[in-house]
Amino acid sequence: MNKLFSLIKTDLNVTFGLSSILYSFKAKRQRWQMLLFGIAMLSLIPTYVLFLVSLEKLYVSFRQIGQQSYFLLTGFLGSQMIVFFFGLLYVMSKYYFSNDLMHLLPLPIKPSHILTSKFITIMVSEYLTSIPVFLPFVIIYGIKGRVGLLYWIYTLLALITFPILPLVLASIVIMLLMKYTNIKGKRDLIRTISSILFIVLILYSQLKIQNLAQKAMLEGKDFYFNLARDANLLVRNLGLVFPPSMWGALSLANYNKVIGLTNILMFVATSIAGFALMIFLSERIFFDGLIGNIEVTATKGKDRRKDLYRVTSVKKPYLAIAKKELKMLIKTPIYLMNSVGGVIIGPIIIVLSLFTGEQSTEPLAQYLSSNMDIVILASIGMIGALGILNSVGATTFSREGKNFWIQRTLPIKAKDQILGRVLASIALQVLGGFVLIGCILFIIRLDILSILLILVLGLIASIPMTQIGMIIDILRPMLNWSNPQQAMKQNLNVLIGMGVGVLYGGALIILVKFMLNKINIWGIYSILTTILFISIIVFSIILKKLIEKQFREL
Repeated sequence: MNKLFSLIKTDLNVTFGLSSILYSFKAKRQRWQMLLFGIAMLSLIPTYVLFLVSLEKLYVSFRQIGQQSYFLLTGFLGSQMIVFFFGLLYVMSKYYFSNDLMHLLPLPIKPSHILTSKFITIMVSEYLTSIPVFLPFVIIYGIKGRVGLLYWIYTLLALITFPILPLVLASIVIMLLMKYTNIKGKRDLIRTISSILFIVLILYSQLKIQNLAQKAMLEGKDFYFNLARDANLLVRNLGLVFPPSMWGALSLANYNKVIGLTNILMFVATSIAGFALMIFLSERIFFDGLIGNIEVTATKGKDRRKDLYRVTSVKKPYLAIAKKELKMLIKTPIYLMNSVGGVIIGPIIIVLSLFTGEQSTEPLAQYLSSNMDIVILASIGMIGALGILNSVGATTFSREGKNFWIQRTLPIKAKDQILGRVLASIALQVLGGFVLIGCILFIIRLDILSILLILVLGLIASIPMTQIGMIIDILRPMLNWSNPQQAMKQNLNVLIGMGVGVLYGGALIILVKFMLNKINIWGIYSILTTILFISIIVFSIILKKLIEKQFREL
């Protein structure tokens, strides 16, 4: 047991850099980083306030039909889905790609102890991302419903345990995936494709189940009578998507009844049982999936001569940098899922919701067709936003890790470093652009000119966003990480970059909104393009000076 507690303490300290944060806070020269973090958090406040206002209106709409408990189900289900999907990425990185595995495996430590310490660390990470989503639901329900003390006690129990079961499911899925896709030479590709297909399948299944439940209820003859009679009707029918979420919602909605007690006990007991099952499986399949991730292969004969030719062949430095960046992103499943996942999953959710639904898309198509200028401008903004949302620019130097010294010693100019890393990010924006356009074409028709405008101006708009992330990352690169996930998902530079990107993008949106109906649409395109090119030049100058300075001093 002492070994387990020591592992947990060490893992938490390494993952969250507690000692490093304390040192940075004490060091006066690094306090400006805390200021940047504060600015980034403040920039997100308006968006979060809008989220809270929307939730309050949603609660009122459910209260009008006497189904407030469905509001709680939305909170439970949404939060646990966030934990599950982010958990897939966290688990794969933390369980199988951590640098500390090389030191832990030779030690007399059980697999269950290793996984327990890593599981708790991941759960703490999930608290930080999911509690801001979960808490507003239970607080709004509690304040508006004027609940008693027992409600808040149940809320505390639910708050502590709600990430456990989704993380357990993510852990079991990843352990099985790693065990049965451990094929030499093609492991990373197979695992990445399998993960994407699995996420798509889960999304489709849940949307289909929810749609069938809604359809069955609405077609029932006594639906409205039952709705008025049973305040938990929607929760019981639509909670089939993920029953534990239903138990959590029913426990809080009926906190002063016996059914509330039984549901909270079921919710907590299922989480504990799921954790026990994961620990049981870890003793049997964890090492099977781990073997092969730390193996070393040798190159012989002709292959070695080919590798030597590739190394000694001359190519433009910025192309070499771009190729290296793309290889790093593609060959590391964690980087690929984090950078490409958001680009693909978002449009897929939209398309799947249309496939699984019975409603016609004709009204939406008519609205979009009559507002093509807004559709094009919004699409340009979405592609541009990918420059900061995919985290590639904001982690470009951090991902070098302990090998960052190699970049410092290579005879590559700063402008080539900038161009190469921007090109690598643009490659992902191109993918995002095609996915977005494909999603739009699923609803309405676009002519060739509109497609070109969206792609070209969208890619131009993504460059300043990428450069903003690069500026933040070169100022404070996170080089001492123990697993690849930390370089992207637990890197403060990503959050700071998003905050600054929101301010920059928000200013452009306000400007475009001001020009609409006052200036010809081609005038708006011209002004927007001019501003973007000026931004690219200014940010390039700033980046060049920062890279030269940091490469000398770091």
